[in-house]
Amino acid sequence: MDAQKRIRRVNRDRSERGEQSPRGAKQIVIPMTATQYDEIWTDSQRVRATVDRLLAESPELFPSGMDQRYALHGFDRTSRKLEGVRLRKVVLSNGESYWLRPSFVLSFMAGTVEDVEAPLLLASFGVPMWLLTRIFGHNDMYWQRLVERLGRHSLVGTTVRDPQRLPQHLVADEHHVKWCGEKGYIATTAAGGCLLGVALSKSASEEALVPAYGDFVREARDLQPDYAPQTVNTDGWGGTRNAFLSWFPKVALILCFLHGFLKIRDRCRKAHELHRRVWDVYRAQTAAEFRRLMTELQSWSATQTWSAAVPAMLSKLRDKTDDYVIAYDHPDCHRTSNLVDRLMNRLYRLMYAGRGLHGHQCHSELRLRGWALLLNFRPFAPRAGTSRQHQCPAHRLSGKRYHDHWLHNLLVSGSLLGCRPLAPGIR
Repeated sequence: MDAQKRIRRVNRDRSERGEQSPRGAKQIVIPMTATQYDEIWTDSQRVRATVDRLLAESPELFPSGMDQRYALHGFDRTSRKLEGVRLRKVVLSNGESYWLRPSFVLSFMAGTVEDVEAPLLLASFGVPMWLLTRIFGHNDMYWQRLVERLGRHSLVGTTVRDPQRLPQHLVADEHHVKWCGEKGYIATTAAGGCLLGVALSKSASEEALVPAYGDFVREARDLQPDYAPQTVNTDGWGGTRNAFLSWFPKVALILCFLHGFLKIRDRCRKAHELHRRVWDVYRAQTAAEFRRLMTELQSWSATQTWSAAVPAMLSKLRDKTDDYVIAYDHPDCHRTSNLVDRLMNRLYRLMYAGRGLHGHQCHSELRLRGWALLLNFRPFAPRAGTSRQHQCPAHRLSGKRYHDHWLHNLLVSGSLLGCRPLAPGIR
């Protein structure tokens, strides 16, 4: 008699967000190494001078009202995990209190940058947790929780601290993933080479994608209340398009030309002349030229001998001409989904290395969000003989970095969990 298959019960439903601020939203992270901490942390005057300098240079890292008046109000108790490390308390003029945390210390006192920098860099490339345990010690859950804790940060607010740098042109798509033996979908929003939205959904229907993409919308509007992008590029899936229209009724929906080409290429992989002519249509400089080249493509293809599937795909490409030419009204928009496809290719490797997702909706999503932050802030690969202007994708998108070390930069950017709470009475 065959043994009954054991199925683990996993909650695949999206839970409602509470009104209470998450733990860590009261911590102000300032760039500081362990050596600097030992030198100045107990000297109130030197700490105040450091904070005042940062307030002038990077006010986005601090809560509203701190630029008016604040007081250093003693220390927290000594950490039981990190010997000798204590946070400093700051009280604002409105009575709100926050904690100052040096950037060499991780949240929850889980470790220091020196100890976890290499493992987290490897984790961003999809290295499994058991291998990190074998090389660096601790246990698998320790490394898993480090990544999940990063996922508590606002993806948008941590990556783009300045509201004026919020991207106006987005690319969105869903990544199919195996989730506890069933199918799942990762609603992905990207811009400027960064992942700005990663939400796990058990369905690709419009009803499920609206709240999934809503995570990105809420974080963006927390940074800029009236945020509304000009365009969003999608592959044409109705659920994706309707989800964005429900959040941004005036957004221009750009249809991905690459997906139209791939449907043709998959049915005639050796028809290189046809492939070249299709991309010639894409390279048209104006909407009128695009329409003309599309007509010429159809006339030329009628003289060729194809299998029945090829003319059908060419007809579909031609029928979507009006959708493609919308892109010419927005010169800076993304006409293909290449941006999000490249990032989802890395996500595919992560899912393959971990054999999909295995936890509840909440924890699986936190893992994905933490990995997305690591991907946004990990340094670019060095190239011989060349120098890069930017350290990482987040630096390129935001135009600013707070520390030369990539993990210090990530932790400082995550001050207040990437949010900037308003003073009492304004919200």
